[in-house]
Amino acid sequence: MSTKANVSVSVRKDESIERALKRFKRMCERAGIRKRVRAKRFYEKPSARRRREERKRVRNRRRAEKKKKLRMQKKLARAKKGKDGEGEGRDNEREGGGGFGERRGGFGGGGFGGGFGGF
Repeated sequence: MSTKANVSVSVRKDESIERALKRFKRMCERAGIRKRVRAKRFYEKPSARRRREERKRVRNRRRAEKKKKLRMQKKLARAKKGKDGEGEGRDNEREGGGGFGERRGGFGGGGFGGGFGGF
């Protein structure tokens, strides 16, 4: 991480100093300067750094696998719903209620908890 972040902010015409400072802080955050400063505050042994990076890789891998699994489940559910609901069309939507334009009073109609629909 030896790349230098060149962050500079020029105050625009009719812009308050507070607003310019907020822009500067946001630019520093995006450049990753605060993260690097926190990381370099104390010495980290090379073995500790390797362990931390390995934990990060494992965590990212698990997250990716979990996301992939959820996407596949959603895809299968959509395919199953499409297969089961063949030929029913929009008539099915009118029967069960739900949605915003209900006959029973729109937003605060019946159902559980007085939510948006009658479900």
